[in-house]
Amino acid sequence: MKKFRFQLDTVLGYKQQVLDNRLVEHGAAVAQVTRQEAVLDDAQGRRAGYEAEFRQRQAEGMTMFEALKYQNCMQALVQEIERETEKLAQLRRIEEEKRARVVESRVETKTLEKLKEIKLQDYNYDLRRDEERFIDDLTATKRVLSNA
Repeated sequence: MKKFRFQLDTVLGYKQQVLDNRLVEHGAAVAQVTRQEAVLDDAQGRRAGYEAEFRQRQAEGMTMFEALKYQNCMQALVQEIERETEKLAQLRRIEEEKRARVVESRVETKTLEKLKEIKLQDYNYDLRRDEERFIDDLTATKRVLSNA
């Protein structure tokens, strides 16, 4: 009997390649989210440090010019934090889309792999059945020849 060959092997290989590419894309998106979280944490830390420095200088006494300078800097940091937060939200949306594409590719790949398993089981069943027939035919031929 001929060797087992799954007719959709090329499609399965292609789907596996697509899955691998999508996994790489998702990994890159996760890395971008992680980097952006670090940028946001850094900006929030700078703001907290600046606010603490402002309170300390305020307690020691400062001029109106210095107070305005601190307030302007803190406003700039608040705006930066808002920009970085929006950028993080956008990167998280992108990461979620990439994750959904990975899940979709996994489902497609698993479906084809399951189909391949079923076809292999059918092939093995047919192979065993053909072998049993051959053995039955062989024993029947032996009986006929021994009786003759």
